[in-house]
Amino acid sequence: MSQRLTKIVALVLLGVLLVTLSGLAGCAGEEAKVPEITIGVLTDFTGSASFAVKPTINAMMDYFRMVEEEAPIPGVKIKFITYDTRLDYARVPVGYVWLKGQGAVMMHVVNPADNEILINRYEEDEIPVIGSQVQPTLLGNAWMFCFSSSNANETEVLMQWIMDTWPYEEEGRLPKIGHLGWTLMSTEYHQEGIDAAREANPGEFDWVGVERVPLGTTTWATEVNRLKNCDFIVVSVVGPMAASFVREARARGYEGNFLSGINAFPGYWDLVRAAVPKDELYGCYYAGPWPWWNEDVPYIADLERAIQRYRSGEAEALMRSSGPLTGWCHAMVMADAIRRAVEEVGAENVDGTAIRDALAETDMEVAGWGNRWRFTAEENFLTRAERVFEWKVAEEDWGDPSNWITPASLAGS
Repeated sequence: MSQRLTKIVALVLLGVLLVTLSGLAGCAGEEAKVPEITIGVLTDFTGSASFAVKPTINAMMDYFRMVEEEAPIPGVKIKFITYDTRLDYARVPVGYVWLKGQGAVMMHVVNPADNEILINRYEEDEIPVIGSQVQPTLLGNAWMFCFSSSNANETEVLMQWIMDTWPYEEEGRLPKIGHLGWTLMSTEYHQEGIDAAREANPGEFDWVGVERVPLGTTTWATEVNRLKNCDFIVVSVVGPMAASFVREARARGYEGNFLSGINAFPGYWDLVRAAVPKDELYGCYYAGPWPWWNEDVPYIADLERAIQRYRSGEAEALMRSSGPLTGWCHAMVMADAIRRAVEEVGAENVDGTAIRDALAETDMEVAGWGNRWRFTAEENFLTRAERVFEWKVAEEDWGDPSNWITPASLAGS
């Protein structure tokens, strides 16, 4: 072959190689453009609620991390962006607008009060939102999907449990009930459940009253004095307030029982334990919808595996908290809905509406929970049945859960 022909062949081959390489580069570029689904997280990361909230969000993100490693959602990448409200309600609308501007097509807004501020925006912006507890103003909203039933339903369960366990004949009197809350709507919702139970069961309770205090209260002489004769005090304040109230009540001689929903005790129990002597933590109970850490069910086993994998240094503390139990549940529902939305409309077409439609069709059976996970148009929350757990002083753990109790207001629905 002549030198000139050899040069021509070489140039042709080089051209083919360059075309091929550019094609491969194009393919790599296309692969890099896998559709991204952005989830905005709006919550308190540094304020007084952060003690329980951060483990909730971390568990949610760890679930998606495990999904990415073990069973990825085909054709999409999940991206999280966060905004810290600092438990300052003035920051909630600002944070929501910022997350929306960053491309969030779905949001996780933990605090019911935050959702109450924003609820009218979700449908307008076509952004489905996962939250913690439903409240009356959130009930039935087509773009709001909550984890559990309301504060009122919690206290209905607690009141039913009191009726089931109080020895009326032996005591020869009715149980005395009081309520310690704050000047926030969550206390009003707790009180609605108490009032509903009292109205439905006349002659079963001796009602002492409700004490409401401002956010940040740390001394409780007046409230303890007014509630000191109660057999049961429902505690709807959370965080350091709940811890300081239990400590002062015991210090001032209160020997009765403290009752909580899913927030005050299980969410902030390490704060209570740090504030109150161990032997004075008798008579503490909470109502909750989940399996606890000491139960042998796959839900707990999977969550413990994730904690050991991703957060082994915090494992002991995390497995005393209810935060991860909540975050894991949220993530299971979110990931399931995204996966079905991808299957339904294709990865490149997933938007807020597609995810909303998939969430609305959620139908999951999860061992260890009191009811099947379903959303309906009327009941946009997952859990209806709850159990009452007792703090076991000797074992230093929650145990002896009651049977499942469905609040009377939901029993016929």
